[in-house]
Amino acid sequence: MRRSGIAGLLGCLLWLSAPPLGWSQDEPVLVDEIVARINSDIITLSALRRAQAELRQELEQQGLTGEALERAYQEASKTLLQQLIDNQLLVQRANELGITVETQINEFLLNWGRQQGIPPAEVEKRLAEAGLDPDQVRQTLRLRFLREAVLAREVYSRIFQNIFDRDVEQYYQQHREEFTEPETVRLSEIFISTQGRSREQALAIVQEIREKLQAGADFGDLAAQYSARPSARNKGDIGTFTLGPRRTLGDAQAKAIEGLKAGDVSAPIELPDGFQLLKVLERQQPRVRPLDAELKRQIQMRLAQQRAEAAVREYIETLRRDAYIWIAPAYREQYAAAETTMANPKKPQ
Repeated sequence: MRRSGIAGLLGCLLWLSAPPLGWSQDEPVLVDEIVARINSDIITLSALRRAQAELRQELEQQGLTGEALERAYQEASKTLLQQLIDNQLLVQRANELGITVETQINEFLLNWGRQQGIPPAEVEKRLAEAGLDPDQVRQTLRLRFLREAVLAREVYSRIFQNIFDRDVEQYYQQHREEFTEPETVRLSEIFISTQGRSREQALAIVQEIREKLQAGADFGDLAAQYSARPSARNKGDIGTFTLGPRRTLGDAQAKAIEGLKAGDVSAPIELPDGFQLLKVLERQQPRVRPLDAELKRQIQMRLAQQRAEAAVREYIETLRRDAYIWIAPAYREQYAAAETTMANPKKPQ
């Protein structure tokens, strides 16, 4: 199996993983120290240590080392027990709702195997050969998919149900600048270089070109004949540029074409290495994007994302209040922040 394929799966599993939970009463377990009880389930010390090891590994994969790694690890560890408890509550809620995710797990592993060129029947064998416990991989995926399924049904769907047309319209009006397509201009150039000639000689050529333009000569033909830049091969066409606050055109050029309409030619622009004439081929004025169905959908997604964090936090706090949660005395001081959060839930401001 390719190393890059395993590395990718490991990274994905770390990203997906809700830290492994403790033991459910439906499963046999070796004697282990109990860290917390959540309704009828427990979190063991071995599960907590495994989560701590995975947390450190994840931080290392982010490139942290030395003191920076230790600081980040200590800070993230403060809420690790709380995360384990929250994940267990979400899994319990998934069971209450009758949610199953085995099809998603199978599809995920089959898609991963397909990307690596592994036959479906050999996926778990290859995982084992790479040092990954297939059952643990499935459990990690199961926890994540159950968590997301519960939140999708109980939180995200309600968020969308409470985003009304007036919310979308208000966001649209407050962010009109963001939805305004900037003014653009398409230009063609003639560049006369001062290399190998004096400034006066170059300027004389520019004047000759301007006289020919006034007599009705085609700008593109003159660009092909006179211009010293590669754009001459395209009759001087140098493409489309954005004007306004996000301008992609140089200061001198932007100033030279101010007020020019399509078909107009600028005055000569003096540059360090020559003179430039610009012709405005096309000019599009700023345009506010209409609030069509696609933009409405995009705004709904933005509003949902803005509301999601607070909504998820409030939902999990509700699960905590309705649950029996006990933390072993030996871990109460060490995880005081988690215990305080669970015992004294606060509404988001």
